[in-house]
Amino acid sequence: MPSAPDRKPASSPRGWRVPFALVAAGLVAAAAALVWGSVLAAPFVLDDASSIGDNATIRRLWPPDWLNPPGSVGETVGGRPVLNLSFALNHAVSGTDVRGYRAGNVLIHALAALTLFGLVRRMLRLSGSPDRAESFALAVALLWLLHPLQTAAVTYVVQRAESLCGLFYLLTLYTFLRGVEACWSGAPRAPKEARSAVTDRRSRGSARAWLTRSVVTCTLGMGTKEVMASAPLVVFLCDRAFVAGSFAAAWRARRGYYLTLAATWLVLGFLVLANARRGGSAGFGTEIGAWTYALTQCRALLLYVKLAFWPAGQVFDYGTATVGTFGEVGWQAAVVCLGLAATVWALVKKPALGTLGAAFFLILAPSSSLVPVATQTMAEHRLYLPLAAVIVLTAAAVQAATRRLPRWVPVMIAAGAIVVLGAATRARNAVYRSEISLWQDTVAKRPDNPRAHHNLGLALFKEGRSDEAAVEFRRALGLQPNHAFARFQLGVIHLTQRQWADAVAELQLALAADPHFTAARINLGQALTQLGRPDDAAAQYRAALAGDPGAQDARTNLAALLVAQGRAAEGEALLREVIAAAPDLAEARYHLGLALGRTPEAEAAFREALRLKPDLATARLALGNLLAARGDLRGAEESYREALRQDPSLAEAHYARGNLFAKQQHFDEALASYQEALRLDPSHVQARNNLANSQLVTGRLDEAIVNYETVLRQRPGDATVRRNLELAREMKQARPDAR
Repeated sequence: MPSAPDRKPASSPRGWRVPFALVAAGLVAAAAALVWGSVLAAPFVLDDASSIGDNATIRRLWPPDWLNPPGSVGETVGGRPVLNLSFALNHAVSGTDVRGYRAGNVLIHALAALTLFGLVRRMLRLSGSPDRAESFALAVALLWLLHPLQTAAVTYVVQRAESLCGLFYLLTLYTFLRGVEACWSGAPRAPKEARSAVTDRRSRGSARAWLTRSVVTCTLGMGTKEVMASAPLVVFLCDRAFVAGSFAAAWRARRGYYLTLAATWLVLGFLVLANARRGGSAGFGTEIGAWTYALTQCRALLLYVKLAFWPAGQVFDYGTATVGTFGEVGWQAAVVCLGLAATVWALVKKPALGTLGAAFFLILAPSSSLVPVATQTMAEHRLYLPLAAVIVLTAAAVQAATRRLPRWVPVMIAAGAIVVLGAATRARNAVYRSEISLWQDTVAKRPDNPRAHHNLGLALFKEGRSDEAAVEFRRALGLQPNHAFARFQLGVIHLTQRQWADAVAELQLALAADPHFTAARINLGQALTQLGRPDDAAAQYRAALAGDPGAQDARTNLAALLVAQGRAAEGEALLREVIAAAPDLAEARYHLGLALGRTPEAEAAFREALRLKPDLATARLALGNLLAARGDLRGAEESYREALRQDPSLAEAHYARGNLFAKQQHFDEALASYQEALRLDPSHVQARNNLANSQLVTGRLDEAIVNYETVLRQRPGDATVRRNLELAREMKQARPDAR
């Protein structure tokens, strides 16, 4: 921290003047809107799906389901109820609109920057350096606010865990300083050795209120992310460096406060233990050993520092790569040890500088030391708060180097850096504007990351680019042959392409890699059903339910299988169980409608399914079939048309629409519909038979004969088709010129 002799503050000119804090707030808000506002509509990515999209505990504020966030598979919200509450508040305001969540992230980041401004300003005043304290603090806040490294914690929605925890961390420090200053009542720059005496003489009411806020924000931080673990230690270091002058004096003056602050560790300990190592993704006992992880962090720490000064080549997902031997990171480990030694020296000789260095290492310690985080061995969002210490130290060095130069020199340096960093952040944010661009950028920089290839494949698949997606999934498997998710997605592609046997093969390999992969079992059951193996399909659904009794999709598919086998009563009973447990599951309503036949209750079930899920094309089709059977041809046509608008590849809807046209003797339209159904599903026997019937009626005898013969090869015992074939042949003989 810069140092300067105490000075009496210059007297303010007469008349009204805008407080500098208000100016700072306006500049921070404007900068945040300008730089971060450009990415509000970017899509959710990666862990956003499990922690927000699939997170049922954020759907309501009361009863407080958010107190028990999911954490079975390492969701980011697991064991972090305050983070989960923030998402529940977002959901209450904006539902699943990503813009609301990103706006929340930007607001949190801006508030954290303002808190950093207040914290640095007060630290400078306490250290006897009031000169330029406000401009220095504002520069630090803006540099930190606009640094492109912050995109990892602000633009990536679910990493609100880092930014919200950072806000609580800064507030804990800020409210602590406000608390000790309140005790001095007009003597904020009293000598350190006299401050305890001042405390004894002044009213402690205001101080107690601020210190209480400090404990509250620390507790909230403990419920947000484990990074908060170091906050009580950093507060103690700040007290010694900026307030009390020694650890003993700090303890004597505020023993009760520190004991209360330390009690917040109990909250963190309970949450960590209750969450069972974040679904096995973090903590000792993962597939990555502590020593291997520590070696990897030597490389990570040097990368973080490099990116702090030169944020080029940022990577969204570094994957799970680790360092094998000490020799691979020998020089990095030496630099890290040198940095730690310098921090210890500074804590003794230069407490203010030492406190900043210690804060850097202590904040990173929970995720970047010995405790493995198996799912991410390196991650830029971890530097969110430590970056503040780097910026303060760098700004102090620049200020010291330019102390004898005109005042505009450091101002121009700071302004230039702020503009450059803001432009770099906008450029980095542009990568987030689509999932494909984000993962293409990641793959280009980390081609050895199988997860990046898998997620690029997912993004391509969502855009209907299945062939390109399959290439990426195979690349992931080339890097990690047991990548269950990549195998699963290849199986899904085969399912969508109606390649049932290939789907079965890939899904079985996915289950070999991960026998507890419920979604793979469900999709395997669907593929087996299409191959005419209902018993094997039912076995997969039952196995899925044995591993996950809450897998209502498996229970629904099992019920649908029972209905298809003619066991409608059993299927209906099972579906009603599903609906009781998951009343919003549209697919269960749809299958219940199928089980109920052509009844008014069936129509109500289809319509309820469509209310819950308007784009459920199969329910539209089923409703159309029911209306057609009732004679409501207009209503049926509307349902079929809407089903095909939602899913043009639904062969059964083209077939049903062809039947409707044929019934109305619109044979040209019927022929086109049957042909499209067969293009999508060449094995659709009934569509081919009805196509042949329409061709027979319209005199297209050669085509009718070919199609009847094809149908008979698949259904040799169908007497009706054989009679129609004979009729077509007789008509052909009677009319040789007919087509």
